[in-house]
Amino acid sequence: MEHSIIPWWLLLLMTILLSQMLTDGADSGRAAHHIRRGRLHRESNNEFFMVRRRELCSEASSESSSSSSTSSSSSSSDDERDKCSELSSFPFLGRDNAERLLLREGVIDSIPKKCGNNDRKNVILAIGDGMGWEMVRAGAIARKVLDELQELGVDSKTGATGDIAKAAKEAFENRTLDDYYTQGKGSGLSFQDELDDFAIMTTSPVIIGEPNEGNVMAPWQSLLKGKVSEHEKGMSPLVVDECRNPLDFSPLDYSDGGNMVLWNDTRGGTFPWDGCYYEKEYYGSCDPTFIMQHAPGSAACATSLATGHKTATHMLGVNLYEEDVSTLVEEAMYCGKAGGVVSSVPMLHATPAAFITHANNRHSVEQLQRSFKQVNPTLASGICVASGKPDSVTLGSMKNGALSSQWTFLYQQDVVNAEHFYYPIEELDPDNGDHVLVCLGGDYSESQMDSLPLRGVDSTYSNRWCSSGTVVKDPEQGTPVRVEPNSELCKNYNPEELTQIPHISNNVKAALDFLGKASEGFFFMYEQGDIDKSAHGNHMDDMLGQMLDMDDSVRVILDWIYAHGGWEKNALYVTADHDHYLTLEPDFPKKLAYLLIDGESHNITPKNNTGIAAWDLAIQAGRHKDDSKTQVEHIREFTTWSEQDIKNVGHFWGPRGGGGNAYSSHTTRPFPLSYMGDDGCIEMLMGKGYQVVGRRVEGTKDKIDHVHLHACMLKNLFGLSRLPVVPTGDKKDVVHDLVHTSSSSIMRGSVWPLVLMIGWGLGSSLW
Repeated sequence: MEHSIIPWWLLLLMTILLSQMLTDGADSGRAAHHIRRGRLHRESNNEFFMVRRRELCSEASSESSSSSSTSSSSSSSDDERDKCSELSSFPFLGRDNAERLLLREGVIDSIPKKCGNNDRKNVILAIGDGMGWEMVRAGAIARKVLDELQELGVDSKTGATGDIAKAAKEAFENRTLDDYYTQGKGSGLSFQDELDDFAIMTTSPVIIGEPNEGNVMAPWQSLLKGKVSEHEKGMSPLVVDECRNPLDFSPLDYSDGGNMVLWNDTRGGTFPWDGCYYEKEYYGSCDPTFIMQHAPGSAACATSLATGHKTATHMLGVNLYEEDVSTLVEEAMYCGKAGGVVSSVPMLHATPAAFITHANNRHSVEQLQRSFKQVNPTLASGICVASGKPDSVTLGSMKNGALSSQWTFLYQQDVVNAEHFYYPIEELDPDNGDHVLVCLGGDYSESQMDSLPLRGVDSTYSNRWCSSGTVVKDPEQGTPVRVEPNSELCKNYNPEELTQIPHISNNVKAALDFLGKASEGFFFMYEQGDIDKSAHGNHMDDMLGQMLDMDDSVRVILDWIYAHGGWEKNALYVTADHDHYLTLEPDFPKKLAYLLIDGESHNITPKNNTGIAAWDLAIQAGRHKDDSKTQVEHIREFTTWSEQDIKNVGHFWGPRGGGGNAYSSHTTRPFPLSYMGDDGCIEMLMGKGYQVVGRRVEGTKDKIDHVHLHACMLKNLFGLSRLPVVPTGDKKDVVHDLVHTSSSSIMRGSVWPLVLMIGWGLGSSLW
């Protein structure tokens, strides 16, 4: 039987046509995938355009400013218009997403068309709001001190007397930070001891427009005109440059003329435990006020974690153009998974709201409540007070109206004890379309508090300093001149209410048991939000209590993971959204132990504490414009702790020398991430860059950013992975490799050399 010979050129043509079909198919599938998830983007990475644009604007601005007469001004304006008109053809808008970041950095080999692969995991993110490295260390030391004192017979609630007290104080007489840890991950808390992996993460805020007075917090300005509080989401013109074209976002640091606040190892210290903060011989080797400049807000930080997009202060679930971008809760639910949040503060507070709402301003109640209904999370739990909860009509419908068929609404009542609180949801299942809303405290409690009960380091929920103070003003100028403290001992919930409110760890357990029934898996975010609240108030007693709550809750998460597939089925990330400014003195362990032994642990926060932000008052007094003193010296005039207070408690807030309660806001200092079940993603992204509106931001050595953590959570949630490596021992293996290489090349747009190779090979073999 005679075989027909296929000409090599025909085979080549067939191969080209086939490859074009594959390319079109891959592109259309990928486009459909990103349209569906709100991620079809134009990328603008052409450096020539960026450079040329700046050159044209610079020339136009220079020529315009050099005009000296009416005729010359007119001529110059014409030239300016001519040169700036060239800019209109240059792209300015670009967006990235986690999948493309992972692909660029080689973490995955291709972008999937659908909702990932079969090796997906449940992803759990535990956020200690404001929980920086030093705050973790304080919590770890507190846990170890409490455990040791218990072994010595000391009751943490009441203290000890006689021989027990004497022996305990002898045990801690020479105790210092060196007896615990002075760098790295450390030990003492559940996530430090149980999670093997550790990294340091940056915040990298953005600055659009002018910075805030005194550089407190990055400005709440997007790429649209005006502060975000001055217009509804997206309802403002674009910010323009001197050429009246949309602002060309610069990925450089603000000090270099850019729009980013990038971490600087030299100015701020290589790691959070850098000696310039803790060791006398290194004081001054870094700038102690560097971390206070243009600090990030919780909303922007949480949005980066929830969506992978950088945004501005106060903005939630939107990018810098105030466009909605999908959150991990939404991503999970779109793909048939469950998604939910639990917080110890209002559920529509900055961090949880970033995962379940979309708003250009975190204080826009209407935007928060409207978008919450649109996101419709599987579960939401937290404090329900004022604007920090769904609107009353929605709550009423969940309770007795149309939404009650989908939602089960649990709320604090004086007829329901905490141990019975979650009975009504034991049989519910997300696969059946069930949703759960949990309202505690706030409008549902007599005390109307905006957080869960504050525990204190002694776990008594009482006998704490309610820090307060009076601002004394200049009678003529009306500006602040000093603060007078007037704190009193108090409690934030009455004893009856404590029996009605489940502990935060029980809220976490109930959420996991419910979400864990989803057959396709889930994404869950738990926030210990009152860590941040305590730090804002310079309140160590409250803060240590919240660290103990965080420790207990993460222990519950770990136990759940061990009972539900371990690390093959689950990934856990424990971290912060940003840091504050706490410094422990070497004898802090001794000071804490002695106060516990004496039954006076509430005094770990001095009575002279006020909870008033010293630098904010200094700015109101115009001190940020006075160069006759340093920033630290100005702050010192508005603090209220004495030097003896600092010695008594073994710690202080703010820069050294500024007074014990010298700073009450966020900082840009990098913070720790403990994790497990990540399968190497974080390690691969260490030090890598990322994109902000299409511009590449350089990575920070030995650190990751919020954006990277988001990408790794998404990778594990949907099982995105590298293609398996196949040995190339024979012809079949070679063909297998070529097919995979072809797929990868198509995705990267470099298909033609491969097409020619395949066509030539097939044609030669059949010729």
